[in-house]
Amino acid sequence: MYCVVHGGVDVELRTKSVEYLSSLPFDGYAIGGSLGKNSDELIKLLTWMMPMFEEGHRKEKPRHLLGIADEKSILESVKHGIDTFDSCYPTRLSRHGTLLTRSGKIHIKSGKHSKSYGVPIDPECNCKVCQHYDRAYLWHLYKANEPLYMQLSTLHNIHYMNDLMSQQRQAILDGKI
Repeated sequence: MYCVVHGGVDVELRTKSVEYLSSLPFDGYAIGGSLGKNSDELIKLLTWMMPMFEEGHRKEKPRHLLGIADEKSILESVKHGIDTFDSCYPTRLSRHGTLLTRSGKIHIKSGKHSKSYGVPIDPECNCKVCQHYDRAYLWHLYKANEPLYMQLSTLHNIHYMNDLMSQQRQAILDGKI
């Protein structure tokens, strides 16, 4: 069971929360509550807070960041010692017609994709969606409000996020992070 460290962006409150909760027998630490107004504030918070988790027995327990999963925040958070994440980010993007790719986000609802026959969402992706469906078909499904669009786009976005995390894991193992 994890405890949830709160305190907003206030140094004193977060410090008290870490000190008290780390005195209890939790299996790991979740960092939640208000994490700032944007990704930059989140990184600023992690910059001063995460060294506290390197002290004593705290460094042996996993650290989880609650509700954050945009790419910029993930990449920076891993560098600061965050081990795991949870978020509705990839599925929420899917529901609203946005697909994640290695070259940036694709807004499939745009008419420019209506004739993108034979063009995968992400040519570098090996997920089943990219291997079997093109942008034109996904555009059609989205515009027709077909439930299949939600399934396919969600599968793709989650696959993309899993690939991103695999790359981060490998960078850690290779000593790059």
